[in-house]
Amino acid sequence: MRKTPLAGLAALTLAGGTLLSGSPAQAAEASTLYVAQGSAACSDTGPGTQEQPYCTIGAAAGVVAAGQTVEVAGGLYRERVTIGSSGTSGQPITFRGQNVQLYGATAGITVDGQHDVRILGFQAVSVSAAPALDLRDSSAVTVDGMRFNMPGGATVPAVRLSAVAASSLTKLSVYGSPLVNGIALDATTSGVTLTGSTVGGSSNYDKTPDSFGIRVAGARNTIVNNTVAGFSDAAVEIEPGATGTVVANNAISGGAGYGIRNRAGTGTAITNNTVGARCRDGIRVEGASAGVSVQNNVLRYNGVTWSNSCHYASQQGTEVAVHDEAVTDTVVDYNNTIHGSLPSKDYSWGGVLMDLATLRTRTGQGAHDRSGFYPPGGDADSANSAAPGYQATDRRGTPRVDDPDVANTGAGPITYADRGATELLRLSTAVFSTTLDLGVRSVTVDASGSTRGSYPIASYRFDFGDGTVVTQASPVATHRYATVGDYRIYLTVVPTAGPTSSYSRYVSVLRRISTVSLLSAANLRYVQPTWAGADASRFGVDSTDKFDIADAGNGQVAILSQKNRRYLRTDDITMWLDSSSVRAEERFTISTNADGTISLRYAATGRYVSVANSGGLYPNKTTIGIAEKFYRVGVNDANSWFKAKVNSRYVTAPYAGQSWLIANRSTVSTAERFDLVNLGGGRWALFSRANNHFVTAESAGAKPLIAARTTVGLWERFTVVHNSDGTVSLRAAANNRYVSADSAGAKSLIANRTAVGLWEKFTLG
Repeated sequence: MRKTPLAGLAALTLAGGTLLSGSPAQAAEASTLYVAQGSAACSDTGPGTQEQPYCTIGAAAGVVAAGQTVEVAGGLYRERVTIGSSGTSGQPITFRGQNVQLYGATAGITVDGQHDVRILGFQAVSVSAAPALDLRDSSAVTVDGMRFNMPGGATVPAVRLSAVAASSLTKLSVYGSPLVNGIALDATTSGVTLTGSTVGGSSNYDKTPDSFGIRVAGARNTIVNNTVAGFSDAAVEIEPGATGTVVANNAISGGAGYGIRNRAGTGTAITNNTVGARCRDGIRVEGASAGVSVQNNVLRYNGVTWSNSCHYASQQGTEVAVHDEAVTDTVVDYNNTIHGSLPSKDYSWGGVLMDLATLRTRTGQGAHDRSGFYPPGGDADSANSAAPGYQATDRRGTPRVDDPDVANTGAGPITYADRGATELLRLSTAVFSTTLDLGVRSVTVDASGSTRGSYPIASYRFDFGDGTVVTQASPVATHRYATVGDYRIYLTVVPTAGPTSSYSRYVSVLRRISTVSLLSAANLRYVQPTWAGADASRFGVDSTDKFDIADAGNGQVAILSQKNRRYLRTDDITMWLDSSSVRAEERFTISTNADGTISLRYAATGRYVSVANSGGLYPNKTTIGIAEKFYRVGVNDANSWFKAKVNSRYVTAPYAGQSWLIANRSTVSTAERFDLVNLGGGRWALFSRANNHFVTAESAGAKPLIAARTTVGLWERFTVVHNSDGTVSLRAAANNRYVSADSAGAKSLIANRTAVGLWEKFTLG
């Protein structure tokens, strides 16, 4: 079959303009200050508009007033930001960042002596000399969605609160390598809620002294719905002097120390937590602790000394331990415990190990506890909803729901509450994947991954976002859109009884400009999707390596993999293929270079996509070098072959490309395959599959053609001339002469003819 090479830069031209055109910037609102260190127009002397943003966050922090929002553009900021102004209850000060990294040993955010401040987003990376977030003498501070990464050896807490009142920390991610100290609330901090956060390190069994995940020393603080792993002292520690602390709905997993440790705290409610794989006690109450309640918790495989990670004897423990004066009035009830093959070690009371039956006999505790390998679902509908610290929702925010298949054996006003951090009603779960076909503007929605809950799924309702709604028994539906655009698809899973489950996501149905494969100029390998994203590591082209270039508007493009039908996206650091919609993270511009290559520029930061030595793609370069260049191979131009008309034999690069090209093969295999690389302006390069090198008209055409070059210069450029009989001829740019199958194909191909005759004609397939 004959293949026609695609046009060059013209394939990247849009109706009414080119992809290099831009759109005017919008004026900043008076209530918003902007920071963008990557902007060429930025200035720390103001005015902080979109057109002229501040270069540093600190500059904006120095002038922000009540009711204003500081919007920070993505990027790496080497600074510590001190917020020195307060808002009001109705007009807080807000700092918001997306893909913003505060980087360096002393980087981070400090709020000292302020109130009504909101901090949203942001990341703090490699902070070691000070807390990444330091709140002091402040109140009504809201922190949401921040990420912290502390290097190994940093001993200061990642997050430190001192004399803070009536504040909330939500959805924090606190990590380290390993993380020594996570979040610390000192003795003068009260009324703080920490919720929905993840605290952990790269070493779950790190044995560093004085290592904790969350430490509380003040009054009336609430630690709910968090995930904690690692730490050699305790995942959650309640210090002497702490009063009225609620520790509820937390999921605590492997680590060298205790799971939850109450060290003489008063009135602590340890309720509905799930604690497992701790080397020491899962829950420990000790010292002069008074009025402590341990109820509705699920504890599994804590204090297991035979574990490979807990082999040192000093780390042994049990599931629930109550010691010292704490035995006087601590309440232990409605818990589920499993201690591996040693049920006699489920409890320790006053230093004596015992099983559940002995605990009940000697102490009267654990009347409703369950111990051992209870049946699946044994946590369901069996908790005490009157326990101190009990939460109306579980750690995911799910209300307590009655499972009709489980008898209600709980206590309190809600007898169907579950034990542990997670409500166990088996609800149906709606989820779907999308497959885009830009050629026909269609999307296929596959909801096969949706799961039934306590009731079977009766139907699937698909709302395609353009007014089309389809309800059917099958989980797969395809829809074709009349026009391009962004559409939000809603899926509702409808069970035979009980609540429905819904899920939605956006899809971008864009106009396809062209379909190409991208050959890295740096390593002469093709870009391909991988399990982790995308890299330039593939030899040869098939459907795996083809990408649709689509018009994303405003002179920008999006890049869709034809293999997994996902758009290429980036977070400013890495790149992967997992998006069905086009937002800022999926937008690029294309630059055409003088040598016929193209470069991809991440629109949000203006940085070029670069190929690392490993083949990975990273949007991190400000200038174009060879690692930022890609050759284009059109959808019909890969794996091509040439057959000489004079002898009907295929052109080959024999001996793995080590010898001159010659037309003497009767069949096509790898050595007879060539990828036609579009250099623009009607010029092409021939990329031999025999050895992944470019074909050259050696010695400016004085010698035969050979696949021997790793870069494209003048000698490697050819014009494809289409003859009237359907054949093609190749004219070498090196000497402007036609390539001939010399001596009727008996000799090697050489560019030495001034006119096209029979020897200079080839069938292109």
